[in-house]
Amino acid sequence: MKPTLIWWHLLTLVVACGVTLSAQARDTALDKIRDRGQLSVCYGGLESPGFAFLDKSGKPAGLTWELIADLHQRFNALSGKQLQLNLVRITPVNRLTLVKQGRCDFLVSSLLDTPARRREIDFVEPGFYSAAPAVFAPKSTRIESWEDLRGKTLCAPASSVWVRLYEERGLKFAAFSGLAEVQKAVTDGRCIGSLGDDTGYSLVKEDSKHWGNFEVKLIGEERLPWGVALKQGEPELKRVLAGIIEQWHRDRFIIALEQKYRLPSNPWAKQMAARYAVKVGAR
Repeated sequence: MKPTLIWWHLLTLVVACGVTLSAQARDTALDKIRDRGQLSVCYGGLESPGFAFLDKSGKPAGLTWELIADLHQRFNALSGKQLQLNLVRITPVNRLTLVKQGRCDFLVSSLLDTPARRREIDFVEPGFYSAAPAVFAPKSTRIESWEDLRGKTLCAPASSVWVRLYEERGLKFAAFSGLAEVQKAVTDGRCIGSLGDDTGYSLVKEDSKHWGNFEVKLIGEERLPWGVALKQGEPELKRVLAGIIEQWHRDRFIIALEQKYRLPSNPWAKQMAARYAVKVGAR
């Protein structure tokens, strides 16, 4: 083959590859959502009082559930069509894997945004809520300071990000798969109390049958955001979600949901509402 023809074939191949790559670049997450007519959201279930639960009529309710419903409506508007909402139930064990595999478009739950998790998945900034570490124990148990926990064993969910932090401070832990197992271990005397997110202890108020004898003893100073999570490599979808979350804070939507579901005021939500507030007279 003559040199001129060789160069011509190479040029044709490069142009063809360029066209293919351009088509792939346009095949974004938003396009895929629109084309399949479905928005797929990972969620943590409906057993969290105040956040995601079934109301007296059997309908889903709660702060995080209403955020999912709002996202559904906003993506309907973005796509120009009524999208089917496909809910993918996650557990603390499989949630990162499902997000990494793209089993849902994004996850909305109480997943804490940490550097270690950012090595596996993406988090949208800003976060929409937050949690701090809290020690929860029977009312009769004397715990007045962190020093009272020295030499004692705390129970914690195996997925808790707080365990390593407090192990480094000299506390001992026994890990369990979920809150029900943690509660039973504490009741049985295998642990002095449990360590978990302060937001998770809304159970105290709502589930007196199982948790009525428990109370929050200590709350740590550390606080991490809850972030909407998605698989890495979806910059357009991440940008759209960031704009929606900023609007939630600007409109004080999350604070209104706190009040609606009688949740304690969340420092993160309050801080973000102040940051994104529209100044009077601003254009």
